[in-house]
Amino acid sequence: MNTSVRPDHVQLNKLPFDPEFTSGAGNAVKVCLRIQPSERVCVITDEVTLEIAAAIVAELEKLGAPYHAWILEELADRPLVDLPREILDDLELSQASIFAVKVQRNELRSRIQMTDVVNRRRIRHAHMVNINPQIMREGMRADFQRVDRLSQKVVEMVRKATRIHAKTSASTDLTADLNSNYK
Repeated sequence: MNTSVRPDHVQLNKLPFDPEFTSGAGNAVKVCLRIQPSERVCVITDEVTLEIAAAIVAELEKLGAPYHAWILEELADRPLVDLPREILDDLELSQASIFAVKVQRNELRSRIQMTDVVNRRRIRHAHMVNINPQIMREGMRADFQRVDRLSQKVVEMVRKATRIHAKTSASTDLTADLNSNYK
């Protein structure tokens, strides 16, 4: 459902991508964001990350979720001064968003504009800045539910602790005092 009218528009659903990205893209769409087929998704990418965005769009299409994919360079020169109005308007209509770009210097203002909408509307958001092929092939393939279970166990242990000591065979020897007022 990529609906741009520009004649030079790149359709992400037509681009080939490394099949090794499929697992990571599936994790982003189905596990991390828990996108449902009825939810509209705003996908924001750039020319550097087209192949990664194409893998994400393929997962959205498999799911049947409506989406609109935006390529920043098709809308404005970079580095961005402001996030293009078209993207801000699309975010207003979306239940989830994915920001998969290689950031450039002096674009913080445009990202703040995006996160203002995301936070105000409580949109589930994947902020995948500087995502690259290695991250897609390795880190994004993690069993995120298993990582979450392990993280929760660590949090429960740390909540009760006043001091943590860690020592490894690689010569790490660290002690940290914990502040019970920190939540």
